[in-house]
Amino acid sequence: MTLRRRLLTSTVVAGLAALTSLPADAGLLGAGRTVLPGFEYVLNGTPGVENPNNLATNTNLPASLTSPVSYGQGAISGATIVVDDTQITITNKLSNMPFCFNPTGGVGTACNDPYDTFRFTFTGENIAGVTVDPASAADFQPATFGAHLGLQFIGPNEIAVDVAGDNPAMNDSLILDLSFAAPPPPPPPPPPPTGVPEPASLWVLAAAAGGMFAVRRRRPRR
Repeated sequence: MTLRRRLLTSTVVAGLAALTSLPADAGLLGAGRTVLPGFEYVLNGTPGVENPNNLATNTNLPASLTSPVSYGQGAISGATIVVDDTQITITNKLSNMPFCFNPTGGVGTACNDPYDTFRFTFTGENIAGVTVDPASAADFQPATFGAHLGLQFIGPNEIAVDVAGDNPAMNDSLILDLSFAAPPPPPPPPPPPTGVPEPASLWVLAAAAGGMFAVRRRRPRR
């Protein structure tokens, strides 16, 4: 193979490698990624955690995020959850029941629950931030009074939102918009292979060596 062909081949191979190494579009969905939602609450002074069932598998185990995942209504939270590529939608399915479970609690800032929190634990994600979508219901917003931290970005694989005191109407939704870190750049292409002399160059070298040998033989001896 000539040097020119070798260089062309290595360039094509490097280009294909760069294309195949490009990361997928930023988002939650992808091979090897999972999600496990939970609702953390304090009921009559006793902490508890509820993991809703994935409607496709009827399990509360981590769900694959190769496609969007829908969760049924939780018995404690009374909410359904949908996780798609860039959003998480929490929809209230109960009426006249605020997110406040202590008997002396109330609605809004009168709720004395230490927390009523939806938490989402992922694997394989690169989440950079989370915000409340403007389409979210006004009565279903993160709780930020007192010691309540509201919407929390905990890390690239975990977010949480405290809704203590909220009293959303039936079918009102809290929508979370997720942003993602820029994907790492693809690795640089490998350097081209060291050139190998073309056959024509070999003939030139052989002819030059033969000429030098002939001249040396023709010199008279002293």
